[in-house]
Amino acid sequence: MTYYLMIFGELHRDRLVSALATLFALPVEQVDVGDSDDADRNWSAQVICTVAPVTGHLHWQLEIYPTDTIVPQPPESVVAVVLAQQLGTVVVYPGQEPLPSAYWLVAPDGRRTRARIVDDGGAEESIYRIEAVEHPVAVFPDLAVAALPEVIREHRMPTPVTDRLRAELKPWSDSDVPAVSQAVWRACTRLGAWEGMVARMAAGWPPDGWYPASYYREDLELRDELGQLGQALPEPARTPFAIALGEVDQQFVARTEEDEGAALAAELGPAQHVPHRADRWWWQRVSRPLPWRDQPARPGA
Repeated sequence: MTYYLMIFGELHRDRLVSALATLFALPVEQVDVGDSDDADRNWSAQVICTVAPVTGHLHWQLEIYPTDTIVPQPPESVVAVVLAQQLGTVVVYPGQEPLPSAYWLVAPDGRRTRARIVDDGGAEESIYRIEAVEHPVAVFPDLAVAALPEVIREHRMPTPVTDRLRAELKPWSDSDVPAVSQAVWRACTRLGAWEGMVARMAAGWPPDGWYPASYYREDLELRDELGQLGQALPEPARTPFAIALGEVDQQFVARTEEDEGAALAAELGPAQHVPHRADRWWWQRVSRPLPWRDQPARPGA
C-alpha cells in the first residue's frame, strides 16, 4: 500500500529515514527519501518516500511506498503516530470517509483528533488550510475547535434487512412503469437509511462514537415517511416491506428506552417541536447513553 501523509514544520530527512527504518524494521540503507524530480535515488530500496513542499498550515507532503516484501504493513494511523512521535511534529493523514476535507491530525505526543482541512490552492500549488479540529492542538493554538459531524454522514453501515428487501422487490424495481419503480426505490432507500441509523446505534455510533441530535431528529422524520411509502407500493410488495420495516423497528426498540421525547427536546431547544403522538412512538424513545452528550469524539479514540 501507499501512505499519503502531510507534516508541519521543517523536514529533517535523516530523521525521517531513521523513523521509517524503525517503523518497517529495516536498515537505513533500505529507505530512500527524495524529491519527485530527483532521478538519482535508491529505487531498489524497500521503502521509497517521495516528499514535496506544500504551503498553508502544513509544509510537506509525504508519499511512502513500502514494497510488497514488507509484511505485515501497518495501517496509516500507526504510521502517522510513529512519525509524529519520532519527528516531534504534527502529522496528518486522510480519513477513510470519501470526503476531501476529512483528515486525522496527530500531535507530537501521538494523540490524534479529527480535522477539517481544505486545499485553497489551484492547479499549480497546494495551500492546505486547517479549518477546524475537534480537540485543541498546542502547535496550532488559534485553530477553531468544533465538532465535525460531516464525517458521520459519509460513514456507511451494513443494511442486511434492506438488502434482502431489495432482492425481494426486484421484479417491481425493474418495472417499466416509472411510478412503480420509483416507489420501490424510495421505500428501499428510506428504509436503508433508517436501518443504517439503527445499525450505527448498535455499533456504538461509529465512526467517532457520537451522533448529533439534529441527525437523530432527521432519522425520526425519515421513519415518519416509511408508513406512507409502504402504502405507495404495489399490493404484493407491501407485505415484504412491512416485514422488513418491522424487523428494523424491533431492533430500534431493543436498543432504546421510553422517555417521551424529553432528551431530544431538551437538546434541540424549545424552537424544535418533538411530536407526542402514539402513532409515532419512535419519537418517544432514545438510546442510552445519549449519543450527542459526548461530542466531539474523545481525543486519541
